[in-house]
Amino acid sequence: MYFDTLTLAAVAAELQHLHGARIQRVTIPSRLSIALELYGAQRRHHLLISAHPRFARIHLCNEKPSRGVSNDTPMLLLLRKYLVGGHLVAIEQPDLERVLVLSIAKRASARNLPGDGTEPDGHDEPADGADAASAQAGDEPGEKLHSELVIEIMEQRSNIVLVSDENIILECVRRVTPAMSRRPLLPHEPYELPPAQEKRDPRSATAAGVALLAEQATGDLARALVGAYRGLSPLAAREVAFRSTGHSETPLTPDLPWDTIAAALRAIFLAPAQPSVAGAADALQAYAAYALTHLPGWRAVESMSQAIDTFYASREQLTQHQQRKEALRGLLMTQRERYDRQHRALSGELERARDIDRLRWEGEMIFAFLHAIEPGQTTLDIEGRVISLDPRLTPVEAAQDRFRSYEKMRSAIAGVPERLKEAELRLAGIDETMALLELAEGFDEIETIYQEAIEEGFIAAPGRRRDAGKRQSPLRIVSSDGLTIWVGRSAGQNQQVTFRLASSDDLWLHARGTPGAHVVIKNNGRPVPPQTLQEPAPLAAYSGRNRNEAAVDIDIARRSQVRRIRGGPQGLVSYHAEQSLRAVPRPPW
Repeated sequence: MYFDTLTLAAVAAELQHLHGARIQRVTIPSRLSIALELYGAQRRHHLLISAHPRFARIHLCNEKPSRGVSNDTPMLLLLRKYLVGGHLVAIEQPDLERVLVLSIAKRASARNLPGDGTEPDGHDEPADGADAASAQAGDEPGEKLHSELVIEIMEQRSNIVLVSDENIILECVRRVTPAMSRRPLLPHEPYELPPAQEKRDPRSATAAGVALLAEQATGDLARALVGAYRGLSPLAAREVAFRSTGHSETPLTPDLPWDTIAAALRAIFLAPAQPSVAGAADALQAYAAYALTHLPGWRAVESMSQAIDTFYASREQLTQHQQRKEALRGLLMTQRERYDRQHRALSGELERARDIDRLRWEGEMIFAFLHAIEPGQTTLDIEGRVISLDPRLTPVEAAQDRFRSYEKMRSAIAGVPERLKEAELRLAGIDETMALLELAEGFDEIETIYQEAIEEGFIAAPGRRRDAGKRQSPLRIVSSDGLTIWVGRSAGQNQQVTFRLASSDDLWLHARGTPGAHVVIKNNGRPVPPQTLQEPAPLAAYSGRNRNEAAVDIDIARRSQVRRIRGGPQGLVSYHAEQSLRAVPRPPW
């Protein structure tokens, strides 16, 4: 499949609405790719950039790409330094080239000025939309860092290059030495754009110019067009041939309709983008920025990014962590459905058993009013409450029948409330696990949740040994005033953070009314300034199920006010909140 100039132009046009968007985080899904989380147009966006030798591309994703490289690579550290907290100020595509330049401006703090050897800790920039509020609070404007992220989409030579404001390469995902190419790409060297192809401009194609192909080339029309015109992929050339001749594979002969061919060639570059795909929904054959009329089953889609995202979903293992999450989510959902059926059955049984006291009362009333019941009587009215009587039974038999039913039902519901409570706790525990799985972003985090799910009995242990990842510890962060902050990323880590790492006087934070991470501030008995809470509160908001909300309510309690739920899975707690605040979700990096 060809990620050609037209595709890149369509993606660049879609990205224009993110002009000014804030880059909130950077991750590395694979060795040759990066993913940016941007906040713009009142919502989050996930931009995937890949330099894969076969699947190089850039597009917006529906799902957040999972973090696949656990170690902090030099590229990741520099991307955090120059991009995170910055704003996308320009999106440019050199004319008819498969190169996209993203320009980023970031207000630097004293801790992340170039050359100081430090990395930003994620807390020196205001949260989404908070720049103005920060300025009003009296923050001094800092020096700005300018950089460019250059994406080169060229099959085997594809690359992602971070370039400084002085046009010096800071790092790239694929280093190219002079021995590998006449155009090396190495840190500390000047950056140069790929040389332009010496071909004709398809936007100014004429009938006479296209007709020269019959004299200068051989083979079919599409191949000749690719060899003569810039920015034209084989797929686009076949579409031009089909639109002008009715056949995508047209032999190159002197009697072709050159006027129609030139018009079709100009139109495919000058007409507005019409993103489309072709093929079955689960096995797409192609995508393009124009209508793929030469392919059967083609159809238009809403955006170029949607077409690309759908096409590559099953073709590259950038999504392997997402697939692993989906598999684990499926196992958990199956078990949850079992718990839910059990809960409904027990609830129904308990609901039916609510008549048990009525049965006993009716038996007692029949005995009490034996003298008033006539033979063949069908009802007995006691203070407005009507008791039905079987005329075939004597009053004594009717009373005894009630008592037998009462004893049978009482035996049946023995233990039902306890079993119902247990089912409710299991449901709460599995909901907590599934919520934390949604927040998991790397292999080790997913595997930690997987192992804990086995230990809790939510899923069965595999029959054969599985290549498990490293069991992770809770996330540790140091606040700007030196306080340690712990963040749980699984049920077991929540248990550890709250009941092992925290002291009774430490502050405990949690997103209100939703499963999520436990966050603890180790304040060592000292009062925590209100401003200090502005650092961990966004972490608690981001670590809950409502992380995509504009703002989240965070409950804050003393650790001593947090209690385990007896008999519940690990990580389930009850608490009494001392205070709450609103926080904008923000990742801890």
